[in-house]
Amino acid sequence: MVKHAGSVFSVDVTGLQAQAGQPAYARICERIRAAIVSGALPPNARLPSGRTLAQDFGVARNTVDGALDQLVADGYIVRRRGAGSFVAAQLPERDLMPSARAANAQPDTTPRRLSQRAQALRAYPGHYASASARAFTPSLPPIDLFPRDVWNRLLLREAGKAGGDYWEYGASNGLPALRGAIAAHASAMRAVRCSPEQVIVVTSTQQAVELAGKVVADAGDRAWCETPGYQPVQHCLRAVGLQVVPVPVDEHGLDVAAGVARAPDARLAYVTPAHQYPLGCEMSLPRREALLAWARQRDAYVIEDDYDGDYRYQGRPIASLQGLDNTGRVIYVGSFNKILFPGLRIAYAIVPEPLVAAFVDAKHSADGHTALLAQGVLAAFIHEGHLARHLRKTRAIYDERRLAFLEQARALDDVLEFGPAIAGMHVAAWFKGPTRIDDRAVAEACARDGVVVHPLSKYGDCERPPYQHGGLVFGFAGATPARSRSGLQVVRRAIEAAGA
Repeated sequence: MVKHAGSVFSVDVTGLQAQAGQPAYARICERIRAAIVSGALPPNARLPSGRTLAQDFGVARNTVDGALDQLVADGYIVRRRGAGSFVAAQLPERDLMPSARAANAQPDTTPRRLSQRAQALRAYPGHYASASARAFTPSLPPIDLFPRDVWNRLLLREAGKAGGDYWEYGASNGLPALRGAIAAHASAMRAVRCSPEQVIVVTSTQQAVELAGKVVADAGDRAWCETPGYQPVQHCLRAVGLQVVPVPVDEHGLDVAAGVARAPDARLAYVTPAHQYPLGCEMSLPRREALLAWARQRDAYVIEDDYDGDYRYQGRPIASLQGLDNTGRVIYVGSFNKILFPGLRIAYAIVPEPLVAAFVDAKHSADGHTALLAQGVLAAFIHEGHLARHLRKTRAIYDERRLAFLEQARALDDVLEFGPAIAGMHVAAWFKGPTRIDDRAVAEACARDGVVVHPLSKYGDCERPPYQHGGLVFGFAGATPARSRSGLQVVRRAIEAAGA
């Protein structure tokens, strides 16, 4: 069925009376012809009826009929008995579509001046494209495990509710129902101490970090970031004008002493203490206490990214850094995009009470608010127990896949040494041997065979042994045992080829 062109002229009729000395039908004819040639009216689109056009243009019906007759004669529209008037499928040769003219034009390749923020963003090589949970995509939940039927039912129910809560502008900090659900979930699962008023609903971890940078730091201030570490947040901080200070990570987590030596006056520290990304280690209690002491003494803040804290397979759950904080120095960040599905685009920041108003202002300035209908569905998903059930189910499946992966990976013990794998959805490994292997070349070779691994060097320069020899990051959550087995065979071939 062809698409009706609709009343596309009503927004642009004021100029009809302004062109003196030209008959009204000619001006209408030119207006419709221009819309066709510009592509606003695509080929085969059905025009509104003559009566509708006459009302839009504020002229008599016979004036419109005269314009349409002229367009038929010129080959721009065709009339079909009983159906109406349609844009011709092929325009007269003298009026090529703009896209056709552009194809014959020389593109303007003149370099354009970019802002410093834009240059900082362009320096990041790892822009995300569409991705699926193939073996071994890190930190990407397998979509086939998500209860779509439940989500769809809740979506239809929430969308059908009376009132305008989801259809009008909403509060910048998020729907009260979702903020309450998040506060309860974080308190129960991660020992976070907060009220719903401290929850700010955002679209992603990156947005939460960007808002924190805007709220507590000024352009030119410095921020500690784990190295190796999650690169997108570093570029968010650079984009808001902060200087990123790389701080090394070892088996105990962020080296606080090294951070103090490099930038004692930093305003922010970004850390992943429960499951360091990408190495997988936990920040020790002495390091946590030292980090909080530094923040308190220096009037600084710590961004705690608890991106996969709901998944732990050995030992007791690790309490959040925020739960240890008695002075309001931790901004706790969590995301549903990694535990439900990436297309959801809902995350949250739990901020100290004195910062709440500033965060709400920053969120309002950024984009107003996060999509309201999705917030409502997620709130219902949590309140009705579906999130808890989904976490129990996926935690068991991920654990099975983790154990299968680690058992199969023993076949690579001669070339790879694997790090901790007691939590989360991924595990890091580094190359054995005295010489460095190009981990990016290995990752590219694997990708050509349909296997996704991330090179460890992607996460920043690794200063300390054994990370300086390069390595790979494997996501085990999205790989069945059979896919893990075949995927590891691809990885071995790629490593052997790179080391030859």
